Amino acid sequence: MGIIDKVRSKNETPKVENTEESKLTQSEIEFVLVTLRESTFKGTQVVDLYNTVLKLQQQHKNLPK
Repeated sequence: MGIIDKVRSKNETPKVENTEESKLTQSEIEFVLVTLRESTFKGTQVVDLYNTVLKLQQQHKNLPK
């Protein structure tokens, strides 16, 4: 195992099952949306950011209040 393999294994995102436990709460979604609003993005990231924010907003609207 080389240095690159060690770095990759540390940076891998853990797989999350699609269960009720893995769904974001209202406060978690609000945190992500506020964090995104206060961040700076490159032009190449705008389309992905836009699509992600739309999904988060839709999930936020569908949560029981």
